[in-house]
Amino acid sequence: MATGPLAPGAGPSLCCDRCGQAAADPLQQILMSAVWLISGPDGPTTARYCRACPPVGPITDLTCLRCGDGPLLVGDLAADPSEPDDVLPAAARDWLAAAGWRLDGPVCPDCRPRR
Repeated sequence: MATGPLAPGAGPSLCCDRCGQAAADPLQQILMSAVWLISGPDGPTTARYCRACPPVGPITDLTCLRCGDGPLLVGDLAADPSEPDDVLPAAARDWLAAAGWRLDGPVCPDCRPRR
């Protein structure tokens, strides 16, 4: 059996981490490409959700100043609006820093200058 590059659209499908539903159309694929940073049993972890399954609670949309991409931080990882300058909780800051984010921008790992 010959192997080669996959045809466009034949790659792995995005699936909801809560219900397992795959993206059935381009809009759902766009929605499920959003990365959520949620609390997990061993600390913050990432997840993807379909339109019917996003987590509830406070949400912070962390956006890279250069590309506009970034995770949605939810629940106890979201910024507290009562805090000055919407400071992120330590667990979220630690995870983002370990993932390569520069938080003084913020600038994501893909846009951050390499040294």
